[in-house]
Amino acid sequence: MKLTRIEVFNFRKLRRARLDMSDRQTLLVGANNSGKTSAMKALRKFLRDRGGIDTRDVTASNWAAIEQIAGAWTQAAEADLSPLLAQLPFLDVWLHADTSELHHVAHLIPTLNWTGGQLGVRLRLEPKKGADIKAGYLAARQGAEALQPDGTTANGFALWPRDFREFLDKRLKDLFELNAHLLDPACFTTSGAVAPPPLPPLSEGIGSNPFAGLLHIREINAQRGFADAGDGKGDDGELVHATSRKIASQIQPYFRKHIDPETDPTPNDVKALMAIHDAETTFNSRLKDGFANAITELEELGYPGGLNNPKLSIATQIKPVDGLDHPAAVQFDISGDKSGVRLPESYNGLGFQNLISMVFQLMRFRDDWMQVGKFKSQVVSPNDTGIEPLQLVLIEEPEAHLHVQVQQVFMARAYKVLRNHKDLEKGDSAFSTQLVVSTHSGHIAHAAAFEELRYFKREQPGHGVVPTATVANMTGLFGADTQTRRFVTRYLLSTHFDLFFADAIIVIEGAAERILLPHLIQHHYPDVAAAYLSFLELGGSHAHRLRPLIEALELPTLIITDLDAVAEVDKGGKFVKESAQPCYGAAQTTANHVLKTWLPKLAEIDKLLAAPPKALCHTAPDRPIAVSYQTPQNVTLGAVSTNVTPSTFEDALVLTNPKAVTDAAGAEFSCQMTRAFAKSIAEAQAPEDLAKALFDRLAKKPEKAAFALDLLYIEDIKALRAPPYINNGLIWLAGQLKGEEGAA
Repeated sequence: MKLTRIEVFNFRKLRRARLDMSDRQTLLVGANNSGKTSAMKALRKFLRDRGGIDTRDVTASNWAAIEQIAGAWTQAAEADLSPLLAQLPFLDVWLHADTSELHHVAHLIPTLNWTGGQLGVRLRLEPKKGADIKAGYLAARQGAEALQPDGTTANGFALWPRDFREFLDKRLKDLFELNAHLLDPACFTTSGAVAPPPLPPLSEGIGSNPFAGLLHIREINAQRGFADAGDGKGDDGELVHATSRKIASQIQPYFRKHIDPETDPTPNDVKALMAIHDAETTFNSRLKDGFANAITELEELGYPGGLNNPKLSIATQIKPVDGLDHPAAVQFDISGDKSGVRLPESYNGLGFQNLISMVFQLMRFRDDWMQVGKFKSQVVSPNDTGIEPLQLVLIEEPEAHLHVQVQQVFMARAYKVLRNHKDLEKGDSAFSTQLVVSTHSGHIAHAAAFEELRYFKREQPGHGVVPTATVANMTGLFGADTQTRRFVTRYLLSTHFDLFFADAIIVIEGAAERILLPHLIQHHYPDVAAAYLSFLELGGSHAHRLRPLIEALELPTLIITDLDAVAEVDKGGKFVKESAQPCYGAAQTTANHVLKTWLPKLAEIDKLLAAPPKALCHTAPDRPIAVSYQTPQNVTLGAVSTNVTPSTFEDALVLTNPKAVTDAAGAEFSCQMTRAFAKSIAEAQAPEDLAKALFDRLAKKPEKAAFALDLLYIEDIKALRAPPYINNGLIWLAGQLKGEEGAA
């Protein structure tokens, strides 16, 4: 049995989001504020807590429609609550079960024709029995209007409730409850738009906990010092302290459930209990002697005393678990067995504490589920159906305090820990485990399979009051193109998993751009510098290999690439294509696959050198993607000023910053190419001559990275300016990051 899909509707940032579940582990990745936390909260409130939903959980953009629905009640004789329920949060859960598991899912089967496969359940907010939402709201409004007929006062004060949201702020939990409905398995589709299937006619609810006896759910939440103050109870009913990351606070519940010698004692337990009794007797005798004088002195006061007043005595009662109730219950041996030097858990680094604690929690979740040790003999409810066939474990941001290598180790081992039991290790085990992890760490994502990633992406502006999010499933992203899939997954595994957490992507050609572009952005493009950027040093001409992934992420993406002009040259009667200095009217074409097959889908250099439709750069019509490449730029040399077209980032940079290049060439350790560029600047008579000299030098052994490093030595790095084609691209990107309509 497996969870196959969870769809979230109207919950915080997730107005309509589909989360396809991997068989083993599913990783939720995405930039900050992209909806990952919303997804984890939805799973917690609908599946684990089975309640606790309030008005803050409703997608903010839905409130306008909700207020309109409630406002219409003043005109309607009867209130149809269906439109209102469609705007409130609900969750669709799809699971796959075989006919052999019928005894587990019999209550979820909507028809006798079911022969195994998908089963769907919708959990949604519904009015409690006897609750009249319309009457309660209208009565509250009428009461407020009777006392304050003119509405708000001059200072903005108004009686409750001013609107339906304010009414629900106080009354939602009193009037609504979770209820489950069965979905038609025929409505399950493998692809297509995310839309809630209709409930079958006359659908009746089956209660708030349809997965009792079916789903064992546990969670390690993101405890980073921002949790609510005080203690509370965890998902297993045990008391959870604010410092429950420490093992010392976890060993007591584990001890009580699986080890406690007072529960069904074994012969070894009897020995331990006898030793505790002997220690208790000896200690009580010492207490009696030690407090004898103090008690006698108290009795001389006349109270307590007399025949009818009890005598004061002091004694101890030692429980096995008491020995674990102190911060040093867990210690670490730091010097081996010889000296016996040990330190409490708190003396270890935060990363080590966090790692050990999380692994111990996973072990505890597994052993609780499998009823290890004395757990089976503990009191169970009359409705207990044994071990649930499916365990779902949620982990929020496990990377906190962990070194990057440890993050990868944890992610690689977490699922194995959850399955480290004799009844779980078998391939045909009747028990399934699914792990869901939300993370901001590229190193955590790196340790997972590409198909296990679920990318949360912000939807473009225009969907409501606040941005909402959707989820992209990386499974099947490349279709039948196995070569592209292999390339992309191997490329990402080697370098760039950070793009799943970026605000924008910049694809660049090589090392020179990678060295200098961050400086250009930092000093001249503040809106871009404020964003989290992922630089893909792929070679812009090969960016088309990442096209399926870039289009799926829907992040603002700037591809900075080279024009790569080539011309046919007669080599003894045989025409071959050679690299050429770009110019009009020379029948040149581009060798750049991005320009030819993706953006702007042009091959002729003459057409590529024409101004883009929107003046800045060529943009995709339906996605925030743009490409920038070398175009004619104005160059002034002495008294001569004209337009010339560079061929690479390096010569475009020289033509834009001749003084900076000359200064860099004067440094003691400047490379040969930098000195050659400075010499060409000094000797050229016209811009065309300089462009030709730069092109010829780049055709020889280019030292592009060394040239870029030389420019870092100039006295004023802020004086370095981006070439016009890059400037246009970064202006476009800044507009996208600011959410400007039509930024292109």
